[in-house]
Amino acid sequence: MIAAQAGVLFLGVLIWWAVSTQVPADGVPSPVETSGALVALAATGPFWLAVWETVQTFLIGILICIIVGVPVGLAIGRSRLATQSTRLSFDFLRTIPPIAILPLVLLLYGPTPTMVLVMVVLGAIWPIVIQSVYAANQTEPQLDDMARAFQISGWRRITTIFIPGVLPFVLTGLRVGTTICLLLTITGELLGGAPGIGSSIITAQESLNNPQMYAYVVVAALLGLIVNVGFWAAQRRVLHWHPSFRGEGQK
Repeated sequence: MIAAQAGVLFLGVLIWWAVSTQVPADGVPSPVETSGALVALAATGPFWLAVWETVQTFLIGILICIIVGVPVGLAIGRSRLATQSTRLSFDFLRTIPPIAILPLVLLLYGPTPTMVLVMVVLGAIWPIVIQSVYAANQTEPQLDDMARAFQISGWRRITTIFIPGVLPFVLTGLRVGTTICLLLTITGELLGGAPGIGSSIITAQESLNNPQMYAYVVVAALLGLIVNVGFWAAQRRVLHWHPSFRGEGQK
């Protein structure tokens, strides 16, 4: 698996190099030029400040989505009436593109991290809420009946029955929400002008510094890779008992 992924990455870099040789010199920089620009940027303070702004906004955004989305979704999912009464509202709200609210939050907060954070939360919270609702709906009532029959305490029932039952669904929502959160963070900076990697891409483009612009794009891609690999590793560790992950270990 790792060899296949490395092969795809190498093929992508090779295609990038081939395209850079066929366009004008001020068009697409080669991987070597981009790497040089990235090394030069890494020695500057503004580069790390931009990276930190993006990472900070992303972490705060996903933390808010988790703290709000998971309890709300589980609470709604435990009630059939709440699930049915909120379904139409959720189906409508989650279809609104987060970019559509960018002019409104930009008008309210200006090109600031707060503007990006509001857009990130409003866009990334829905997969987490909806998967949490599904998770609570999927709990087996027979297990609750058995726990009551054996007089298992409420706290132990939560930790040994409810949480393991909803965790796979909740983590699936978190994985989707985490990816959306990072994408919206960079997009908000890119289109809204808030400080971070996105605004640095625009600044480099306006300065006609294509190697630097591509360097920031590579950094954004690396952040996405780190987030996805890190979350997958954490999910595999938390759900080591789940059949899907036990099956991976047997292959």
